[in-house]
Amino acid sequence: MDPRNTRWRIGLNRWTISLIVIGFWLLMMGWLLRREFGGRIEPSSASLGRLTAPTESWMGIFLGEGQRVGYVHVRQDPEERHGLAGFKMSLEARMRLNLLGKMTALDLSGFVWKPYEEASADFEFAVRSAEYDFRIAGRVAGGELAGEIFSAGETIPLRVPASDEVVFSSGLGTALRFPRFEVGDEYRLDSFDPLTLSKSPVRVRCIARETLRVAGEVIDARVLAVITNGLRSRAWIDPSGEVVQARTPFGLVLRKISPEEARRGDAGPGVDELLGFAAIRPTGRRPFRNARSLEIKLAGGEGRELPQDQVQVALGDGRYRLRTPPEPPAGVEIAATAELDRHLRPDAFVQSDHPKIRRRAAEIVAGETDPWRRALRIHEWVFTSLDKEVVLSIPSALEVLENRRGDCNEHTVLFTALGRAAGLPTRIAIGLVWSDELDGFYYHAWPEVHLGGWVWMDPTLGQPLADATHIKLLNGGIESWPQLVPFMGQLEVEVLEIR
Repeated sequence: MDPRNTRWRIGLNRWTISLIVIGFWLLMMGWLLRREFGGRIEPSSASLGRLTAPTESWMGIFLGEGQRVGYVHVRQDPEERHGLAGFKMSLEARMRLNLLGKMTALDLSGFVWKPYEEASADFEFAVRSAEYDFRIAGRVAGGELAGEIFSAGETIPLRVPASDEVVFSSGLGTALRFPRFEVGDEYRLDSFDPLTLSKSPVRVRCIARETLRVAGEVIDARVLAVITNGLRSRAWIDPSGEVVQARTPFGLVLRKISPEEARRGDAGPGVDELLGFAAIRPTGRRPFRNARSLEIKLAGGEGRELPQDQVQVALGDGRYRLRTPPEPPAGVEIAATAELDRHLRPDAFVQSDHPKIRRRAAEIVAGETDPWRRALRIHEWVFTSLDKEVVLSIPSALEVLENRRGDCNEHTVLFTALGRAAGLPTRIAIGLVWSDELDGFYYHAWPEVHLGGWVWMDPTLGQPLADATHIKLLNGGIESWPQLVPFMGQLEVEVLEIR
């Protein structure tokens, strides 16, 4: 086997793990919540009361009912800032996993300070894994989130709209007490994730009462159903409103533990359970790598229609035909339209206007004027220059350019930045791809370049023209990760024809 084939397989596997683990954190921790309550109760910040003394919560992270792989520590302190009384919530979290024989740690940390009498908040969050270090800090006030992203030794300004009516909380209220729930009580919120810069509605409903033994205590718990982006989680709260257990479809469980137990460390088992959750085993004919044409029928995913273009076409009744895109003709011209201009602009994670990105893009294309040949040069450089390494991170093009390692997220975000810097309209696709070695479809990301039509490329797998086993679920970068949730654990694929 070509040794690079092995690297492709490993990179694919690791990105699936990244999606599950990072996705778990982004959905469960560190949300900026805008209060839009409905149903029978309407809690407000006043109902939480003012802190008079520090409070804290320790929770272990478990793979199902088995091995503990990490912990979460959330602490609240009364604190005055800017001449205003308020509270500070600090978060420390760690996971350790044995990823394909290598022990890998994922660390989350940060804080939020919120005044009681003003609609504003100061915040800082950081994600660290191996040599990757991503941090975002700023303030929400005056209808805007203004701050900075720190990545690869660079400081990148950030400004996005945000509601003034904000309060930061852990995703399931681990430290901030919920109001007292009774069965049938419900409220709704809009969440904003400062790491993915994305918003989504959240629905919380009390569905049952249950006796639970946690940390040596027998608790009369209320069971909450938490739904966001189609992801259905469960949380158990004690009579005071504190979350003592939470369960997600990703196979990860949060459970209250003592500080002593948390500090003893984690064994860090393998990740077979996580990969098993992410895999999609198709029915019908068996796919194969480098297929030129694929016809499939999809079920699940809440019946959502997939994107369509010259590569992926809907046939009706959940059926789709995919074909490897044709090679663009020499001298193809790039049209100037508002839509394509959007895919030439930088964003917080695709820093295509940064001098380091622009210099590298100019070196790679080396004066080449033909758009397709420019795209091919960028593809080859990204494929050969990046090592396939364990990376559980928030992908940033600058960080990837410096560290030269990662999985398909890192390959794709760097290709996208270099492509845009070279004048090529480039966007990110997220979906599935077939793995011969793993005998299943796995979640994957790849770039697309507009050269008369969208051309699917895959620098992670070394495919200048992505093969027909790429099934696109959506377009967009990290801000679109939450949109994958309705598909995860729900999607079924039947292969009708493959050539």
